[in-house]
Amino acid sequence: MISRLIAILVVAAAFSPAARADDAQDIERLAAAIAQEAAVRAHALARAPAAPAFAPPAGDALLADLNEFALHALALSRDIEERGGPQDLRCIFRGMGRDVAARIEALETAPDRAAQSRAYREIEYLARQARDIAADPEARSVDTSYRVCSADAPSPSDAD
Repeated sequence: MISRLIAILVVAAAFSPAARADDAQDIERLAAAIAQEAAVRAHALARAPAAPAFAPPAGDALLADLNEFALHALALSRDIEERGGPQDLRCIFRGMGRDVAARIEALETAPDRAAQSRAYREIEYLARQARDIAADPEARSVDTSYRVCSADAPSPSDAD
């Protein structure tokens, strides 16, 4: 159920208007909160690793934050692409946005609390990486002055 909702949100994000200029700040803020909560949950679940897992309840605040994070990451990726920004950042944020569905599915299908704890640790890692990358000034202001790829630039011998 939650996975289907995420898929719908991801598709909707792909066709929404260009990202707001503050998507990187929103990602940084959300990612910090997600990382903190995921770490707390991972630690709590690790106390009884063999116990059966339990899926996060509907309306779970962390899942809501993850979905919002995915939307902002996809919007930022699209914004970077439209502005001709760094391809690596565009790909990183698109990948992070799309990865959220897999992370939530891992939480929902974990056979025991050890697996669920690992899934929360992976979410924590993803969120910390996103926070650090979004905090980079390059992610916040896209400079298009370098748009020519070095492979496409005329070589010195072409000037003759």
